[in-house]
Amino acid sequence: MKRGAFTSSEFGVSVSPRVTNHPNPPRGGGRYQVGQPYTVRGKTYVPQHDPNYQAAGEASWYGSDFHGRRTANGEIFSANAITAAHPTLPLPSYVRVTNKDNGRSLVVRVNDRGPYMPGRIIDLSYRAASMLGYVNNGSANVSVQYVGQAPLEGDDTRTLMASYSGPNDFDSGNIRVASAESNRSLVGMTTNFINGLFSYTDTTPEAVDANIGSAHAAVNAMASGSPELQAWATSIDAGRRAIRMDLGVFSNQNNAITLAEHFAVLGAVDEEEVLVDGRRSTRLTLTYLKPGATKQDALDLARKLGLGDIILY
Repeated sequence: MKRGAFTSSEFGVSVSPRVTNHPNPPRGGGRYQVGQPYTVRGKTYVPQHDPNYQAAGEASWYGSDFHGRRTANGEIFSANAITAAHPTLPLPSYVRVTNKDNGRSLVVRVNDRGPYMPGRIIDLSYRAASMLGYVNNGSANVSVQYVGQAPLEGDDTRTLMASYSGPNDFDSGNIRVASAESNRSLVGMTTNFINGLFSYTDTTPEAVDANIGSAHAAVNAMASGSPELQAWATSIDAGRRAIRMDLGVFSNQNNAITLAEHFAVLGAVDEEEVLVDGRRSTRLTLTYLKPGATKQDALDLARKLGLGDIILY
C-alpha cells in the first residue's frame, strides 16, 4: 500500500516522541487493513468487513495522550479531526454515529482500534464528541451504522462536516483554553479544565501530557454528584493507564512504523529519533494504554510478535 509522506522537517519527528506536535496533523496516509484477531483483557476481537454493521451502545472519547501519535493503521491521530476508534471495523472506514440522547448525528472516519471497556462500542475524537454534544458528560448512548470504506489519501474534513445533523452552535475551531472565571458551575468548571487539557495551540506536548493526571484529580473532585463524569474520570486515569515498555530501537524506519501500528491497538507509542553508531534510528516505547487494555495484554502482544528482552518499567 502507498503511504503518505509525513516529513520530519514539516512535522517535527526528530524533536518529539510524538510523530508531530502540530495541532492539526496531516490527514490520511496510513494503510488499509482489516487485521487479524487479537485479544484484550481476555476477550478476542475479530476484525472483519461487515457492510451491514449496525450497533447501539455507549460512546466515549479520547484526545491529548494520543494526539500526534500513530493510529492502528498508521495514520496520525488528531483530537481536532473527525475520527473514531472501533474494535473490529476495517481501517479506514466511515460510520454514522447518532447521539440517541440529543439526536445529533455525524459521519466519522474510523482509523484506530478501541475501546475495550464493557458496554462501549466506539471511541470518538474530542472534535467529533464535541460536535455530538457529549464532551462534558464523557460518554453518550449512540447508534453506529457502517457507511463504507474511506480513502487513504486526502483531507475528508469538509465531507464529514457536511454530514453533520444537529444545531449549529458547536465550536468548529481548534480547542482553546476557556477562561477560568467564565463559569463556576459544575459544567462550567468541567468545560474549563477539559478545554485546557486539550489546548494544543500555545503549549508543549510535555505540558499537555502532564495535564492528564491533574485532569483526573479535578474530575474526581467535582464528580461526586455525577456518575457519568466519575466514569469518565476513571477511564482517563493516567496513573492507572501509564506504562513504560521499551519495544526496541530500529534502524529501518518501515520496521519501526509497522511495530508502532501493532502496539497502537493497545495504546500510545512514542517514536524517538536516536543515533546508534552514527546512524539515525527510531526508539519505540509504549507509554499509555487505552481504557480497558492491560499491561498483561501488552506483554502478550510482545510475545506473540516474537519480541525478546522486553523491559516493562
